[in-house]
Amino acid sequence: MAITDKIYVKNHQQLRSQLETNFPKGAFKGATLDVLFQGEGLAKLDEASRERVLDFAEDFLDCDCEASPHCGCPERKFVTYLLELREQGLGPDAIVDVMSDDYMVYAYPGDVLSFLDDSVRTLEAIETLADVDGRHEVAETVQERRNRLV
Repeated sequence: MAITDKIYVKNHQQLRSQLETNFPKGAFKGATLDVLFQGEGLAKLDEASRERVLDFAEDFLDCDCEASPHCGCPERKFVTYLLELREQGLGPDAIVDVMSDDYMVYAYPGDVLSFLDDSVRTLEAIETLADVDGRHEVAETVQERRNRLV
């Protein structure tokens, strides 16, 4: 299961009440994206919630794909965001706090830890394959990226 499947809307009940409609708690679920980021939904939200939802939309949903926001770009951008937070030295608990403050979404720290561990293991595998294939520059680049995550 992808980490973006484990990212949830904070204050879900409050937002459901403000919008007067049901939508899934998962931040990247299709119905959630439709309800929160299209149509009249934003106008019904209180100012603080609206600002965070708009920040989320601006940072992750802005792409030129025909199928936007159901194209996969938001998920890829969010994964990059998580990895950048880790590269800044933040641990899983701090990453959860930052994403919650920035975008009103949250995850369980254990899920973030598993994601980060999987990311490091994936980079290790890429580094090994690049070395075996004689692509030492690629291996070095991947090793540097992996070291920033550890």
